[in-house]
Amino acid sequence: MDKVKVGFIGCGGIAQFHFGHMEKIENARVVATCDRIEERANKAADRFKAKPYTSYKEMFEREQLDAVYVCVEPSAHDGMEMMAIERGINLFVQKPMSLDLAYAKDVRDAIADKGLVSAVGFQCRYVDTLPRVKAWLDGQEIGMAVCTRLGGLPMVWWWRRHEHSGGQVVEQSIHNYDILRYLLGEVDAVHGMARRGTIRDIENYNTDDASAVTMHFKSGVVATLMSGCFSPGPFGHSSFDFYTREGVMNYGLGGTFKIRQANVTVEGKPGNDYGQESDDTFIDAVQDKDPSLVLSPYADAFKSLELTLAINESMAQGGKLIELP
Repeated sequence: MDKVKVGFIGCGGIAQFHFGHMEKIENARVVATCDRIEERANKAADRFKAKPYTSYKEMFEREQLDAVYVCVEPSAHDGMEMMAIERGINLFVQKPMSLDLAYAKDVRDAIADKGLVSAVGFQCRYVDTLPRVKAWLDGQEIGMAVCTRLGGLPMVWWWRRHEHSGGQVVEQSIHNYDILRYLLGEVDAVHGMARRGTIRDIENYNTDDASAVTMHFKSGVVATLMSGCFSPGPFGHSSFDFYTREGVMNYGLGGTFKIRQANVTVEGKPGNDYGQESDDTFIDAVQDKDPSLVLSPYADAFKSLELTLAINESMAQGGKLIELP
């Protein structure tokens, strides 16, 4: 194909992130935009000289798409992925892909059956320092990891409602859990505790303010990850500390790292726009019909969703130990 013809379902905040990248990708053309809010669909369409829709079903019926970006809130995945797959359209789905694990499994299996290219919005996998970090950890005997994510409350209506967002663990800290999986492998058991009551001045808020989660990895490594969404902006923090027999590594979610061993310290900073690279890679994979180019395919991202939903289940049951497949 000369240019990958792209459609968007959802034209809100996260879609704007991708729109900025699409304007820089020469081998892609946004031809259709869809949003339940007509004004948003029209504005996005004007930006790309595309066709606006308020119904993704109508968009699929009228447009010949090579790829579609699904950028809707976590609770709104009501069949658009399956409809795209039936038409042989390659998929980029924003995280978390759904709050319904059974639905996500059906999407995963259907993508595999059709042999389509898929990607999920775990752009942190594309940071150019991450291979260096993983290579060092792969050569270490890791004892434990201690991780934190502290930030503010996103001021969108659905994020405040646990039934629509899945809470901070599923909607936001899933990036951190995904990087832990990428670096340490799969988790076989998890338990978590959560608290509410710190945030009292936000209307229609019913999700957790903070959580503390312990994971046991199949490799034997134990890790904790503490998340909070109650902090004012300047005090945000997201980091991973890995403790090994030979030294310590601190890694920031944005790609900065510091390794300390006896008589040596190594530091590094990212040098790429990893959000742009995530979209570039997906479009190239669609054009080349090569799913292996993608670092965050749907089938792998499904495991991060499965992990975070298991954490939610544990927290809902007061810290019950949950075993994963």
